[in-house]
Amino acid sequence: MITIDDFSKIEIRVGLVAEAVNKEGSEKLIRLMVDFGTEKRVIFTGVRNYGYTPEDFLNKKFLFVTNLEYRRMMDEESQGMILAVDGLELPFGEHGNVKPVFVSAEGLPVGSKVR
Repeated sequence: MITIDDFSKIEIRVGLVAEAVNKEGSEKLIRLMVDFGTEKRVIFTGVRNYGYTPEDFLNKKFLFVTNLEYRRMMDEESQGMILAVDGLELPFGEHGNVKPVFVSAEGLPVGSKVR
């Protein structure tokens, strides 16, 4: 559990996926190059096992958490996290086998922050 003050520190921004490719050597990872208007970042998502392809992300806007510590993913660092929901009533931290749904930000300005 986190407090409202903790939650207020999370930075969520609208990003446009400018490039998307399967990460070579991985069966799960898709490498996204995300444009936030003033900068571009590499962000990985491990969802190929759910049937997602790079085309599902390319040239689309989504919500991303952008102030996380970078995480090593094979030979690169993921510089954020894409937001998704799974719609299951599971305990926090557990995920089911249902395909996650990514939070669309179509219609919102690239780089804008969620408050």
